[in-house]
Amino acid sequence: MMKKKTSNRMWLLMTVIAFILVFFYLSLNLKSIDSGYEMQELFEKEQDLKEEITKLQAEKASLLSLDRVEKVVTAELGYQYPQPHQLIKVFAEPANAEQANER
Repeated sequence: MMKKKTSNRMWLLMTVIAFILVFFYLSLNLKSIDSGYEMQELFEKEQDLKEEITKLQAEKASLLSLDRVEKVVTAELGYQYPQPHQLIKVFAEPANAEQANER
């Protein structure tokens, strides 16, 4: 009779240990699968952000284009190139010439 109780306890203990091991193994697999999904989502987000950066760089280049800036300045802001009579010529003497006159 004693042998049967010990045998039943041993069987129960082995079953509990096996259940714990199976549970631990399954939880690790589920975490691994979740990590894989999360990594895939992050990779897709990275690709989307790289595409957006490329688009924004292209938009920046087009906005900084000198032809576009000239159109905006002349058409929208009303600026115009100076006429010949609006130009003022400024002549500066060389620095050495000023020193020679002071002596």
